[in-house]
Amino acid sequence: MLPDKSKIGLNRIRAVMSNQNWDKSKEAEFKSFIKEFFERKIDSYLKKKNALLVGNDTASILKNSDKEVAKLVIRRAVRKWASQKTFRKWQRVIDDPKMLLELRVIGKSVANTMRPLAGNKFTSWIAKILNVHFTNSKMPLRAITKGKIKTALSASFRVKMKGQKELRDYKPDIDIILVRSDLNEKPVAIISTKTTSRERMTQTISWSRFLKSSPMKKLKIYLVIAWDVFGNGANKERAQELDGVYVCNKEVSEYGKIKRFSKIGQELKRLCR
Repeated sequence: MLPDKSKIGLNRIRAVMSNQNWDKSKEAEFKSFIKEFFERKIDSYLKKKNALLVGNDTASILKNSDKEVAKLVIRRAVRKWASQKTFRKWQRVIDDPKMLLELRVIGKSVANTMRPLAGNKFTSWIAKILNVHFTNSKMPLRAITKGKIKTALSASFRVKMKGQKELRDYKPDIDIILVRSDLNEKPVAIISTKTTSRERMTQTISWSRFLKSSPMKKLKIYLVIAWDVFGNGANKERAQELDGVYVCNKEVSEYGKIKRFSKIGQELKRLCR
């Protein structure tokens, strides 16, 4: 069940989408509501549990949000793409070639909206969980996802190799940067967040190898994953090259550096020494 505030917000966005015409103001309100929805969702769990324990459940929380979000995304898609002629005829989709064609467009819109939501929100949730943990534990760390520090760190991974004229970009997938708040925001670790380990696991490992032979070799690289449990597969061994892989899924088969998310707290204590 949605909290009362969420129900109020849901009614508000439904009212916005009651008119077929879709303009920039309605699109802006839709995006604002989606952002608020995800913020309320993670905040409601953080009020009930230890932040790191919430991290263990983040994958399932994200998955359980799908049905609620889909209702809004599908409504938006229909308002944006259905023609005036077919707007109230969706029950006859199968018999109406024009509506069937429009459904493909609507389906593409839904897919394009839903796909990045999970990845983007997963990153912001993990950053929030960590920052709540840092505050509660009085750890001099801060998790950031954007800003000048991230821009500067990204630029430092552009290097010129011997015998080459152009710069080569060794920038890792910097989703979250951990900085020491007591050392003038000094970066101490990079966290790459993925919904599955199939998403550029090899690239993350390549970046880690480069880092270990660079002036920034003290910078740690961690991977936080939502869905995978690492039961079998080559990624189970590949992951051991990283400084730590933390899974937001209670079913994870812990192995070496692959651990349940809640155990990241012990690892991050080392960054404060």
